[in-house]
Amino acid sequence: MRRYFSLVLTIICLFSCKEKKSDINTVLDKTMDQLTIDSPDYASKLTKLTPEFIDENKINQWIQFKKFKDAMEDMSQLNPAGIMTFISELYKITSSLLKSPFPKQFDKLPIYSRIKVVQTQIIKCHFYAANKQNEKLNQSLDKLYLEYNILLKRIISMVEENNIQLDSLRLDQPYLQDSKMKPAFSRK
Repeated sequence: MRRYFSLVLTIICLFSCKEKKSDINTVLDKTMDQLTIDSPDYASKLTKLTPEFIDENKINQWIQFKKFKDAMEDMSQLNPAGIMTFISELYKITSSLLKSPFPKQFDKLPIYSRIKVVQTQIIKCHFYAANKQNEKLNQSLDKLYLEYNILLKRIISMVEENNIQLDSLRLDQPYLQDSKMKPAFSRK
């Protein structure tokens, strides 16, 4: 009987000596599962198109771009709790923008490719947010805002390029060399 008593006592001691997980550890585990987003540098420095520029170039009539611009500006005042929703919606809006017809003055490869670069950054942000990689997500969000600023600046420069008159350069027609008639590197 004594043997059984000592055996039961040691078993009870072994199971009762287990270290209990404190409430602090569970709180820390929960916070590690949440995303923490620092305010990206370029979020506060977003390029804005002036109302005159928007009216002059009829950007208001480009509905998909207007949705895209509004979504990017909304995302700059980001609520970290809903970042996955913001990024998913932004990806859908960007995809529909790329599929929609562009206005004639913006239907050029530099604008299209800049939007594709922004879309690539959106995909990166989505990946880092889904995998809860906070540091990389913050860097990727910063790059997203930087690429968006570059897109808007490219739109502005595209309009300025279109406004340059050939007459101001004293050229009626641009000189096009026909390489079949006079090869470019010939000695003629």
